[in-house]
Amino acid sequence: MRAIDHIYSEYSNGKNIQKCQEQIQGKTTSWDLGSLLIKPVQRVLKYPLLLREILALTSPEHLDHDDLASALKEIEDVAENINEIKRRKDIVEKIIGEKKKTEISAQRLKQATGFAVEPTHDLLFEALHAKFEEQQENVRQLARDVQGWVRHVKILFENLHQLACSYETLYNSWGGVRVKSMSSIEDFTKMASYLSTSLSRELDNDVRGFVYSRIDDFLKVFENPAQVIHKRSLKMIDYDRVRDMKSKGDIPDKTLQESADTYVYINAQLVDELPKFFDLTSKYFDILISGLAHVQIKFFHLMQREWTKLVEQHLGAEAALGYGEIVEREMQKLDRLQATIQQIDILYPERYTSARANISSLAHQGSFTSSSSLASMDGKMISSSHVYRLSSQSMPTMRGSYANDFECTVLYDYLPYEQDKLNVRRGDILTIHQDKEYIDDDWWYGTCKNGNLSGWVPASYCQRL
Repeated sequence: MRAIDHIYSEYSNGKNIQKCQEQIQGKTTSWDLGSLLIKPVQRVLKYPLLLREILALTSPEHLDHDDLASALKEIEDVAENINEIKRRKDIVEKIIGEKKKTEISAQRLKQATGFAVEPTHDLLFEALHAKFEEQQENVRQLARDVQGWVRHVKILFENLHQLACSYETLYNSWGGVRVKSMSSIEDFTKMASYLSTSLSRELDNDVRGFVYSRIDDFLKVFENPAQVIHKRSLKMIDYDRVRDMKSKGDIPDKTLQESADTYVYINAQLVDELPKFFDLTSKYFDILISGLAHVQIKFFHLMQREWTKLVEQHLGAEAALGYGEIVEREMQKLDRLQATIQQIDILYPERYTSARANISSLAHQGSFTSSSSLASMDGKMISSSHVYRLSSQSMPTMRGSYANDFECTVLYDYLPYEQDKLNVRRGDILTIHQDKEYIDDDWWYGTCKNGNLSGWVPASYCQRL
């Protein structure tokens, strides 16, 4: 070894070795660095023979005798370890090279069904095997989860597109809608269409290219070890049989013994290689997750870009910085709308107490026989179809001449906030008053039988008796 170190040192210094290379140029290739480095590896199995010869020729009284004996023992262990590893690898390579056998012979089946008294248990291997199966299942579950995520994204985009189309249909049905509002709806529909078609298709392509393909490659890595593990389980039957025979004093035949020895080699190789395999697969899994993260980041960036563009176009750049600005603006619009709603006369009949007498007298005169007729009250025009809802006090004056009374039972509790609506409970009996010239299919005006209270109730809450 000192000679090798000296040669390598001289080679590194580029002195004698370079001179030798020049002299033997074209005659041999033994003096290149690769050849020098491989020599100790190629001759490692010959070193025991060399040291054994030197030790035999060395006197026991010599100072190097004990060191030679120790060196011989260590090099023999190295050689034995190399042979053992090579033997295992040859067996594993042979197993991987063979075609998988899907059938078990009758003799093997007989052995599997009880020839060995008690099967062998290797707790270390069983723990490694459990982890081996768990890793595969985790990756398969990841594939299912990614598939579910993509499916839910597509469903979300389809629903968004349907919502946009519904908005557009609704706005188109109103002739008085503002042009600006219609333009906003059309832009929203275009964006929803882009998300449900182009962006969904791009997400599909990215998931296939960066995720599914890597998952498939990841699972293929497990195929060869799985084949060796399967072979181990078959050879373990012979191993248990040999163990059982020896415990009874019998001697197994050569073929059976070789099969049992093969189990030992395979098991040792798996116990040695599986931890290294798991270390590599964990790094592979990190790469796989990085690919998924890349796809998701790209997808969310593109989706955010479309939403931001739409918001900037119609609500301004500041609103696009966060949803808080959007919510605040819409709440302001809602407040203004609420204030406008509160000005609608029909919801506040108490403001028109001065008009109730006129309504009552007009009702006696038959002035509201048409749903399209209008009455002028304090300068305000009100449709006669709303007259019945203006006051709970005006309706009873109409019962004598204009109502076709009938009774109904209340199906659900109705607790209104408006003063002209009737507070009723499930099971109450009402007397309903309807003008034969005007029948409201949505609202009925009734009086409780157990009291004098009258008011409007939803027709869908009542069942006619």
